[in-house]
Amino acid sequence: MPITTLQPQLVQAFQHIITHGQLSAAYVFAGPAGTGKQALATWIAQRLFCQNLQDGAPCGHCPECQRILSGNHPDVLTLATATQSIKVADVRALKEEMSKSGVEGANRVFIIPDADKMTPGAANSLLKFYEEPVPGMVIILTTAAKNQLLPTILSRAQVINFPQPARSAVMAQLEAGGATKADAALVAHLTADAQAGSELLATGLSTQRERVVQWLSKVVARDPEAFVLVQTQLLPLAKTPVAAKQIVSLIALAYADALNRHYAVTDDLAYGQEPVIGQLAELAARQLTAGLTAALQAQVRLTQNVSFQAAVGALAIQLIS
Repeated sequence: MPITTLQPQLVQAFQHIITHGQLSAAYVFAGPAGTGKQALATWIAQRLFCQNLQDGAPCGHCPECQRILSGNHPDVLTLATATQSIKVADVRALKEEMSKSGVEGANRVFIIPDADKMTPGAANSLLKFYEEPVPGMVIILTTAAKNQLLPTILSRAQVINFPQPARSAVMAQLEAGGATKADAALVAHLTADAQAGSELLATGLSTQRERVVQWLSKVVARDPEAFVLVQTQLLPLAKTPVAAKQIVSLIALAYADALNRHYAVTDDLAYGQEPVIGQLAELAARQLTAGLTAALQAQVRLTQNVSFQAAVGALAIQLIS
């Protein structure tokens, strides 16, 4: 989805800012994955260098725009790291570039994706730029965890919070990519990032959904076999920490849907009109609330190095008791 469709208000705001020469030296783009943070940073760079502006917006096709898109523009640099953190050495290399003049003009744009990955040392190393900004230079940090950035960095930059796109828009994008309506609805409740959602489907989300629905049919019937199915049906699909967390998320979504249907709220359901969710919805509200709470607690236990079998086995016992 183009950034002009994903975040039209932010695009319009930055178009006005750049047109009137009011662009700040430092920004923090904060918001969940899939909200267009990197895309808007790229759009800003294109707007500054585009040779063929169209109604004040970059054309996206001229040589300058294409070089920025391909990552080959000498005055638009993105800090990329293959490690789990951004270290002092990474920032030092970026600062060396910051000390240089623009190759093809007065403007230079530096982008640091996932800036929350910076170590404290790396973040402190970057502060010199904020204290002594260079005219024509813009630095954009993107993050899905704003609270993990140093307060000194947040206080010296303009923080732009990116709202999540409408769930219906994510669903439409997924369906356009070939997802069924049922899969698109479920995925859109798990992520606001359509690309990430497509990857979820490619890694077996539909199978996980089917197994969870089968498991829930035992739970709603208070069948002790639900405990056995954790090992025989769910565990084989939880081979990675991400997959394990995803299965528990599907269980939590099922209880959230059931609670909504219990109160006759039938719009925007993750599982649509899945029959087993309707059966769950017939339980008392306190049981559904307790079930949702238990599922969320199971998610937390997974982050505490509790095995999937132990966490979900305990959850099964709670739900059928």
